[in-house]
Amino acid sequence: MRAGRPPLPSDPGLAGERTTLAWARTGLALLGVPTGVLAYAQGRGSAIAVVAAAAAMALGLAVLTLSLRRQRAAPDMLGARTPVLASPLVVLATACVLLLQLAGLDLVLTR
Repeated sequence: MRAGRPPLPSDPGLAGERTTLAWARTGLALLGVPTGVLAYAQGRGSAIAVVAAAAAMALGLAVLTLSLRRQRAAPDMLGARTPVLASPLVVLATACVLLLQLAGLDLVLTR
């Protein structure tokens, strides 16, 4: 047993594959929701909401791209028992949600 680290699981199962697929679904959602907000904001003429939704759409595309890259790398990493980190995905997804909140706030306040 390695000092300071928990032992690696003897059978990782399909947890890694499920996680990579969940990130792909999250990326698709973070690409689709800003698209709807962008279409709605353009009809309302709200510049801040349009910019925030467009930036959120770009971040959603980045999440989708990184999740697909992670999905391709995961089988090799799982076989070698190398951890597949999701930190960049978490940061990008959080930034995307915050931008969507900004767009929503602008749309509500500029009625």
